[in-house]
Amino acid sequence: MRYFLLLFILCFISSCDTLKPVKLVGWGDSMMKGSGGEFSILEVISDELDIKHKNFGVGGLKSNSIALLQGGKPMRLVFKDQEIKKSGSSEIIYYDTEPINFQTEQYREGFINEIEGKIERFSEIENPKKTLGYTFTASNLKEDLLVKDTLNFTFKNGIAYANTWTIIWAGRNDKKSGDAIYKTRDNIQAMIDHLGENAKKHVLVLSICNGIADKESIGSNAHTNITRLNTVLKESFGAHFIDIRSYMIHKAIYDMGMTPTPQDLEDIKKDCIPRSFFKDNVHFNTLGYEATGKYIAKVIKEKGWILEK
Repeated sequence: MRYFLLLFILCFISSCDTLKPVKLVGWGDSMMKGSGGEFSILEVISDELDIKHKNFGVGGLKSNSIALLQGGKPMRLVFKDQEIKKSGSSEIIYYDTEPINFQTEQYREGFINEIEGKIERFSEIENPKKTLGYTFTASNLKEDLLVKDTLNFTFKNGIAYANTWTIIWAGRNDKKSGDAIYKTRDNIQAMIDHLGENAKKHVLVLSICNGIADKESIGSNAHTNITRLNTVLKESFGAHFIDIRSYMIHKAIYDMGMTPTPQDLEDIKKDCIPRSFFKDNVHFNTLGYEATGKYIAKVIKEKGWILEK
């Protein structure tokens, strides 16, 4: 009897957790995804704040593609013969931005006006990194439909979570020299403009982090470009901007109770994140994502987003 009671309680708790609404979403690239670590910053934040999250990070994406998936920018496309078929896939002969790559699911659900369906990416079998094209499969058409030259596809997740607390970590894969940094800023601004009023009050933009000191230390072009971009992001997004790079360089290793190695101290002198937080030249390891996530959770608490129980 006691066993069945315990089983019932566990099932009830599991059911309640499943029904728990998503409070936080993250949009970004491999850093948001958590590549290189056992978990992402969103998992850490969720554990620290006892909230549910969704992670929409995709490795390799630039900020314009992230803005497409998030809903800040539409995917502009043209159909073959200007026709959407009522059944089967319709070939897309033009699209302005690559929204999906080989590092994620090969299709996404969404809408073209009132037409619901999915967009799907096709690649070479021998080289999955190379995109061959996209198709759209409608799910609610009763007859073939002739359409105008250019249509907008809006991704379902971008609509569903437009008014959810949002963290944006985008731009690491962008070109960062010259005026290109303003394109990154504009793509992030488009994402924020897409958010509902609640999400606009609860949105954080994370700074771009430079990699290990061997490649991106102070004085290098990479370091100069990244710090220029972060300056623009800070000036543009003010209180919504979090300088993760600076925190990870100067405070994270001590907040985590770690003793810096001689190499870590050398990295810090070069204005780089200590090597103890890296899995490879760019991506954090588990400790790196844990330190980042805990710091962001602390910032969220300090901003008063979470009411004390």
